[in-house]
Amino acid sequence: MNRYLSIVVLGLLLQACGGNDSDNKANEANEQRIDAQAVGVSDEAKQDAKKTAARLVELTSMNLTEYELSQAALRQATNPEVKALAQQAVNRYAQQDKALRDLARDLKIVLPTELSAEGRDRVEDLTGEKAGTAFDLKYLEQIQKITNQMSDLADDLADDAPNDAVREYGNRAEKEANQRADRAKSLRNVLG
Repeated sequence: MNRYLSIVVLGLLLQACGGNDSDNKANEANEQRIDAQAVGVSDEAKQDAKKTAARLVELTSMNLTEYELSQAALRQATNPEVKALAQQAVNRYAQQDKALRDLARDLKIVLPTELSAEGRDRVEDLTGEKAGTAFDLKYLEQIQKITNQMSDLADDLADDAPNDAVREYGNRAEKEANQRADRAKSLRNVLG
């Protein structure tokens, strides 16, 4: 029985330390796949491929976090403009997810399918807020932070893209993220 208890405790510790993080799992799988497939390829090319894969993993994770935050806002936001922004994010999610998964398939990389530990924390933090202006402001703050990060990441992705499809996606994602960040910022200014 002690052995069983030790295994359970170890599993819980690994999960608490991020051992069950979907982003980490995807990144590890991608690194292994790139190392295995890239026999005879320079170390620099392998590192570039790993960077591209990691950026796509992170963009996918942020996209999913934005979706989940926006789902919460559809349930709890009180301002109609905030709800409209949340609805746009929810509607946009499927299109962005498909674009990311198409790129991943072409590049033969794995993307996360569930929230990262950080994403779960953000969603739990937001949903713990009571409905009202404070919730709306917190949602807008989170969306602004995420979309600013997405913009920076998409810019880096476009700059270092291994092909035209990735470069085009990065440029488009950066532009769209900047638009969403600007909208969240202007709504925060109105509400705050």
